[in-house]
Amino acid sequence: MKGNILGDIRAEQDITMLKSAFWETSDYKSLLETYDRPIIVGRRGTGKSAIAHKLSTHWSSKPKIQILKISPEEEQIIGLRDIFDLFGEKYLHIKAGTKMAWRYAIYMEIIVDILNHYKYSKNIDIAPIREHITSWGSRRISIATKIRKKLKSILETESTPQSRIADLSDALELELVEEVLFEALESNDIRYVVFADRLDEGYSPDNLGVAIVDGFIQSAIDIKSRLSERVITFAFVRDNIYRAIAKLDPDFTRNIEGQTLRLHWDEYNLFNLVCNRMRVAFNDKTEKSVRLWNKYTANELRGIEGFRTALKLTLYRPRDILVLLNEAFLRANSRERKEIILEDIETTSKSISINRLSDLHKEYEYIFPSLELFTSTFHGSSSEISFEDCKKSLSPILKEDHLEKDKQQDIFLFENSTQVIQRLYSIGFLGLYNIKTSSFIFCHDGKDPDRELSTSSRLLIHPCYWLALATQQSELKLAEAEDIHDEYDIEVTSEDNEHRYKRIEALIQELNTIEEGRSGAHDFESWVEKVVKILFASTLWNVEAHPNKNGLQQRDIVATNHGETKFWNRVLSDYNTRQVIFEVKNYQELKASDYRQLNGYLTGQHGQIGFFITRDHNNNLERDRDLQWAKEIYFEHKKIIIKISHKFLEKHLRKARSPQKHDAMDKELNNLIDTYIRQYLITKSR
Repeated sequence: MKGNILGDIRAEQDITMLKSAFWETSDYKSLLETYDRPIIVGRRGTGKSAIAHKLSTHWSSKPKIQILKISPEEEQIIGLRDIFDLFGEKYLHIKAGTKMAWRYAIYMEIIVDILNHYKYSKNIDIAPIREHITSWGSRRISIATKIRKKLKSILETESTPQSRIADLSDALELELVEEVLFEALESNDIRYVVFADRLDEGYSPDNLGVAIVDGFIQSAIDIKSRLSERVITFAFVRDNIYRAIAKLDPDFTRNIEGQTLRLHWDEYNLFNLVCNRMRVAFNDKTEKSVRLWNKYTANELRGIEGFRTALKLTLYRPRDILVLLNEAFLRANSRERKEIILEDIETTSKSISINRLSDLHKEYEYIFPSLELFTSTFHGSSSEISFEDCKKSLSPILKEDHLEKDKQQDIFLFENSTQVIQRLYSIGFLGLYNIKTSSFIFCHDGKDPDRELSTSSRLLIHPCYWLALATQQSELKLAEAEDIHDEYDIEVTSEDNEHRYKRIEALIQELNTIEEGRSGAHDFESWVEKVVKILFASTLWNVEAHPNKNGLQQRDIVATNHGETKFWNRVLSDYNTRQVIFEVKNYQELKASDYRQLNGYLTGQHGQIGFFITRDHNNNLERDRDLQWAKEIYFEHKKIIIKISHKFLEKHLRKARSPQKHDAMDKELNNLIDTYIRQYLITKSR
C-alpha cells in the first residue's frame, strides 16, 4: 500500500484523484454557475488549489473560452518586494501602484496568449502597442519576473513615491493596452478566465506583503467591470491574508467584501469526499457511501457516528481528514488489516494535532501576533474550562510588558481577558456551550464573535488541539464527540441566507445516506436530534437524546417545552406536556407494541401527548393499523400519539432555508392535531 492511499494533500501532486474522485461541493457548483464571487477565500487545507485546478479543467473544455493560469513561486513574489517598495511606505500608495502593475500584467499576458493562437492572432491590432509586446517577453517567463523588469525600466528612482504612482498609468499606457485587448476579444468573440492561485507564496505579513495581494484582488475586480466580463479573474486567497486586507484597506467593504466566496466544509461534504477517494483507492464500486465506509472501518468507527469521531480531531478541512485517514490506513496495513480502527486514528492524531496548532499560529501571526502566547496558557489544562478559570489563565499575559513589539502592541489592544476569549472563539480555538442546543459551538472562518459571554459560560478547547496541548482529557471518547458540533455544520446561527441555505441543504442530503432499519437506526436518531434542534430552535430547549441512560425506559429524544409558540403553548396547556418525547423509529410501519411503549412513557411532566418520528412518507394514519392503535391509546388512556414522517421534517427543513417561513411548521402541527381530534379520534354515532 502506498503512503497516501487517499491521495496527496497537495493539489498539484494529486491530479489523478482530482480527475477521478473530485467531490463537487455547493461552493464549487456556484463558481461554475456565476462570476459574481471571483475572490475565493479559505483557510489552509480547504481545497483552494484543488478547486482552481478543477475549474480550469472545466472551462478549458468550453468553446470560445481561453484559460490563463497565474501561479507564482515564492522567490518570484519575494523578488517583487524591492520594486514595489518604490511606491513608498503608506498602504494605500502601495496598493494603488500594485493594482495598476497587476492590471497591466494580466492584460499583457492575455495579449501574448492571443498572439500565439493561429486563429485569434489575425484579429488583433498590435501596431499601437508593438513596443509593449516586444518588451514584455514570452510566455515561458514568469509574470512576476516580467512585472519586475517592466517597472524597473519605467520608474524614476529619483522621484517621490507619489510621483511614481501618478505617472505609472501613463507610462504603462494602460488605457491604450486595454482598448486594444477589448477590441481583440470582441472581434474574436472569446472570453478569458484567469485563475490566480498560490498568491500567498512568499507572503510576508507587513504592509507591503498585504498590499501586493490586495492590489491583485483589486485589479481582478476592476478588469471584470472594465472589460464587460470578457475577462474574469478568479483569485484564491488564504483567510489570514484576506483578514489582513480587511484590516488595512479602508475600501474593503465597498470594493471587496461583496465579491467574496468563503469556502465552507461540513460533515456531509467531507464524508463524500473521503468515500469518493476510497472508491478509487480500493477500486470499490459500492454506491452507498455509508456501506463503503463500513467495509473499511471497524468497531467505533463504523457508520456516520464513527466518521464524526475521526472528524472531531480535525478542523473540518479536507487536508486534515485526508492526512488522518492516510496515516490510519498505513498503520492498519502494517498490521495486515484492511479495516481501520479507533486506535489507528488515535496513534497518529498527536503529530497531526501539533501540526494543526502550528498551522493556527502561522495562519494568524499577522492578524493575532500574540496568539501563541495565549494558546500556551492552556497547556496541561482541562479540555473544558469555565469562563472564570479561562480569564484567570489569560490575565497574566495581558500584564506582560517586555515582549516583542508586534506581540506587545497586540496585547495592548485588548482591554480585558474577555476580549481575548472572544478572539479565541472567532478563530475556532475555543468553543462555546449553547444551552439551547446542548452542544459546544465552534467558529472556523475567523469572523467576529457573535455570541455573548457570561460568568456561567462553558468553554471547550477544540479537540484537534487536545493532544498538542497535553490537556487532562486528551482522549476523545465517542460519547464526548457527539456533544461537539461545528457551527456551520449543525446550528443555523448566521443571518446570511447563503450560509443558512448551505447548512440546511447538507443536512437534507445526509438523510439520503441513512439506510432504513436496524443498521441505520442510530444515524437516523442522530439526524432527527439535529433536525429537532433546528426546526424548534428557541421554542424547545435542552433537546437531549436518551436522557435516562441508566433507566429501564430510555426515551429517544426529550426536549423542554416553555410554550413559546401557539402550537407548543397548546401542547403545554391542553396536554400538560412540559417534557416532550419524540420516539424515533427508523422504519415505516409502526406496531402495536410501539404505541404501547410510548404510552408507557407519557407520565408526569411528559403529559398526555407524544410524537413518533418514522420513515413513513406521510403523516396519515392507516385504517386497521395506526388508526386502531392510536384510538386505543386515546380512548383507554386519554393520550394522543402523533405520527410524523421523515418527509414532513424534510419539507420543513427546506422551508427553514428561508427565515421568513419560520412559523410554517407551527401552523401545520396545529392543523395536524385538529385532524386527529376531528377525523381520527372520534366515535361514529350508531
